[in-house]
Amino acid sequence: MTKIKVIFIEIIIALFVVLWFYTGLNKIVDYNNFKSQLGKSPFVEHFAALISWIIPIGEMLIGVMLVYRRTMLLGLHLSFALMLLFTGYVWMMLSYAYDLPCSCGGVLAQLSWEDHLWFNSAFVLLSVIAIIFKTNTSLIPKRKEVLS
Repeated sequence: MTKIKVIFIEIIIALFVVLWFYTGLNKIVDYNNFKSQLGKSPFVEHFAALISWIIPIGEMLIGVMLVYRRTMLLGLHLSFALMLLFTGYVWMMLSYAYDLPCSCGGVLAQLSWEDHLWFNSAFVLLSVIAIIFKTNTSLIPKRKEVLS
């Protein structure tokens, strides 16, 4: 594996770690607002109480998984799945909802719904690239060093 691929994987993982910890902690710190905004969403309003805990805890757990080599690939797969889910949710909101409450916190709350769609799509793509690169590195047998 080339050094460039390793660096690229590390950059993507660092971006996801920052994303998951930032968004997870932000949702917990501003829990009442997060839960309230979820309750206004036409697609998840009935599950807002449950989702308001599952999402931030899940985001931070995925962030932790990405830090450790043993769970990194699983963390990348879960990052892909969660970002794909979030992207689908944003697309559904843009396509079918009249009121667009934003349950994101911090800086991400400043993005428009269209910007969220692009942002999430970019992270879906980054996770796919990292999974492909990481999987290919795992399949390459390590060279045995010859002692002279």
